[in-house]
Amino acid sequence: MNSKHFFSVAISVLLIVLIVVILIGNKKEIDRKARLSLEVNTVIPVNVTQPQWTEINPSITATGKIVADNSLVITSKTQGTVLAKYRKTGDRVTKGTPVAKVEDQLILEGLRVAESGYAKAKKDAERYESLQKAGAVTKSETEAMQLALKNAEQQVFDLKDRLQNTVLSAPVSGVLENVMVEEGSLVAPGMAVAEIIDPTRLKMEISVTEKEVIRLRRGQTVRITSDVFENKTFEGQIQVVGVQGNDAMSYKVEIAISASDDLKPGMFAVAHIESGAANNEKKLVIDRRCIVGGLKNPKVYTVSGDKASLRSIVVGLVTDSQVEVINGLTENETVVLDGQINLTEGAKISVIKNEFVK
Repeated sequence: MNSKHFFSVAISVLLIVLIVVILIGNKKEIDRKARLSLEVNTVIPVNVTQPQWTEINPSITATGKIVADNSLVITSKTQGTVLAKYRKTGDRVTKGTPVAKVEDQLILEGLRVAESGYAKAKKDAERYESLQKAGAVTKSETEAMQLALKNAEQQVFDLKDRLQNTVLSAPVSGVLENVMVEEGSLVAPGMAVAEIIDPTRLKMEISVTEKEVIRLRRGQTVRITSDVFENKTFEGQIQVVGVQGNDAMSYKVEIAISASDDLKPGMFAVAHIESGAANNEKKLVIDRRCIVGGLKNPKVYTVSGDKASLRSIVVGLVTDSQVEVINGLTENETVVLDGQINLTEGAKISVIKNEFVK
């Protein structure tokens, strides 16, 4: 009985030892594969290219919005209820066209009283002037009557101005983009009543970089395209070049667009500006995709053997696809074109494709 018990225990121990040995062997294999995977993953695949001497197109391309050059908001200068609405959204109007009428009954009544007061003050002033000549009143009493006359005259003038303001008129010719009041609406001084735009005078607003703005000037010709009108171009001229950049170091540029029946305010378009004369001078350029960190602090990854090294460069002219290198690279060096997002200084790389074209 004891020998059978001992045999069972021995078998159990051998099984446990066997399981432990198998588990240890599996763990070693897992660790080996993990190390191998880590070693493989530290080699980062990239595409590369090389700087080359070529002519760089100095044109600037920027997307912007078409807006009306003359856009105004009609505001109320008086308070009251709108009695009549003469025009609606979409109507074309000329300068001075009435858009709406605000109640004026109280102003008319006040004007009648003021005009009566003015007539009386005028007679009193004339009478006192005659009495002063006769020595019946003093000069100061006559001056008091003349002051009362001026105050009465000013009151009449103010009420007539308020009466004129009860007619809300278009300040310029154009199209009513949005009429914001209806009959019965209550308006107050400074309240927006309608928006008016002149669709015949358009401009385009774009933003350019600090390197681009120094190459622009007023009067430069601009070619404008839009996805809405395929194979069709429009012309414009730069009328405003911003003198102060925003926090993103971009500058505002306004382009006056030649008369067009196609373009409408609110459309997006692309401005093409030839910012310099071609002189056939070749420059050392790289693909813009090589740049790391943006054009404000440009860097590139250079390739040395199987490692990548981050380097600062100085750039000049910039186009949509190319960047001129002024300092920091030579034509014989290789730079990373794609795959920089996974790179760090000194990282091992594997070149998948060299896109340099001689």
